[in-house]
Amino acid sequence: MGKVRFQMLLDEEQKRTLEMLQRDTKIPIAEIIRDAIIGLIADYKKKRKLLAVVGVCKGGPNDLADWHDKYLYGMKKK
Repeated sequence: MGKVRFQMLLDEEQKRTLEMLQRDTKIPIAEIIRDAIIGLIADYKKKRKLLAVVGVCKGGPNDLADWHDKYLYGMKKK
């Protein structure tokens, strides 16, 4: 996949911290930022996938949220 240029502003503390991280890890700042964005996008997609199932099931017991272990595993609520 090709790369596109993206310009952004950081505050001074963010820049200093990124520079320290770069010195400690020997990883270029651009790569650190790209890796952070990849992780953020992966988390977003995971959460979005989980939220997609909300409301899929209609009906069911009124106490399902409180007693889900009982219904799933036959366990009593502690």
